[in-house]
Amino acid sequence: AVVSTQSTGGCGGVAGRPTTDVVGADGNTTAVAEMSSGAVIQIGFAFGLGIGATVHLFSDISGGQFNPAVSFGLFFGRQLSLVKACIFSVAQVIGGILGCVVLKVLIGSVPGEVSIAANLSSGTGLFLEFFGTLFLVLTVLATTNGKRGHAAGYSQPLSIGIAIFVLHMFLVTKTGCGINPARSLATNIFAGLKAEFFAYVVGPLLASVAGGLIYTFLFDTHYSSGSHKRLDGDEMDDLNKA
Repeated sequence: AVVSTQSTGGCGGVAGRPTTDVVGADGNTTAVAEMSSGAVIQIGFAFGLGIGATVHLFSDISGGQFNPAVSFGLFFGRQLSLVKACIFSVAQVIGGILGCVVLKVLIGSVPGEVSIAANLSSGTGLFLEFFGTLFLVLTVLATTNGKRGHAAGYSQPLSIGIAIFVLHMFLVTKTGCGINPARSLATNIFAGLKAEFFAYVVGPLLASVAGGLIYTFLFDTHYSSGSHKRLDGDEMDDLNKA
């Protein structure tokens, strides 16, 4: 339950940003910094456009993979070998940590720590991270499915970037929108790992299993059957006349 709102940077708040006192399940009160809608949109665009552009940059080299949940989702979706999924995941974690080290040296801090909102349980946070990562994994599997016959090039990283943007609009104020174990681990190592951190690893990895299997046995069979065949111009005219 929310008990009061104040405008200062108290315990757990950010200086100059309004904070809301939230009473947790244990009865303790925590001051939680409120985030404006403008800040949420800014974060969403930064992640969505940044990841979309980076995926496009590296798509012909490694497939543009920066997320262990996506790599294992591709494995369970039968689009990537287990060896490559493991190698990519290790590289992603190392890359995340190195990126945080660079930030620490350059600006003296590591922004991006993820945590579950004080009014949500760890179980709810895990479900939200699972749901968000599942949406991302299914999007990646759909955009990399050659059987669909969609336009190659900019549309694929754009679709992934849009998915990232949408997920941040929904999850930033609830879990910080981790949806990437490598990114969550890297930033939270410097901030200090908390007991709730398991949600940021278990949720996305479960989503990689679920996403890969769901796409393989539900979506991919549709394209394999040929029922998605696109209509040519004459067929469209006949359909419109019917």
